[in-house]
Amino acid sequence: MSARGKIVESRLRPTICEAVEKAAASLDITGVRALRVLLHAGVSAYWPLVKAAPAKHIRAYEATVQSLRERWEVLPESAPEPVDSIVFREMDAEVANFLQLCADRSGAQWLEPVDDIAAYTVSVLQGTVLRWLADSNDETTLVVLDDLVSGLATRAAEV
Repeated sequence: MSARGKIVESRLRPTICEAVEKAAASLDITGVRALRVLLHAGVSAYWPLVKAAPAKHIRAYEATVQSLRERWEVLPESAPEPVDSIVFREMDAEVANFLQLCADRSGAQWLEPVDDIAAYTVSVLQGTVLRWLADSNDETTLVVLDDLVSGLATRAAEV
C-alpha cells in the first residue's frame, strides 16, 4: 500500500472482504464487539500481503518519495502532488469501503465520517508498513495493528 508504486494489490480487497464475510458468518454477537472482531479479521488478512512483498513496498515508498522530492524542489509552497494525492485518496476510499463493510456486518455505526476514519487508518498503516520494512519487528507491528483496531472500535456505537 503506497502511492506512486501503487501497491494496492488487486487481491487485497477480495482477500480482506472474504476474511470479513467469513468472520461475520460465525459471529453470535453484534455491535461494537462484533465490529472489533471484523476489523481484526480484515487487518489480519491484510498483513500477510504486506509481508509477502517487502521489495514491492520499498520500491513504492522510494517512488513516492522521489516524486515528492521533485515536487517540493520545484514548488516549495504547500500544495498536493497530483498523482500521489490521487493514489492516497484511492487508498482512503478502499479503506472506507472496508470500514463500512465491517460496520454494516456488525450492526455498528461510525461516530465520525468514515472518510476521515479511513484517512487516519491509511496513515497509520503507511507508517506501520514503513517501520516494519525498517526493523522487521513482527511483535511491534502486531501491537500497533491491535491498537489500531481497538482505537477504531472506539469511534463506533451500537446501531
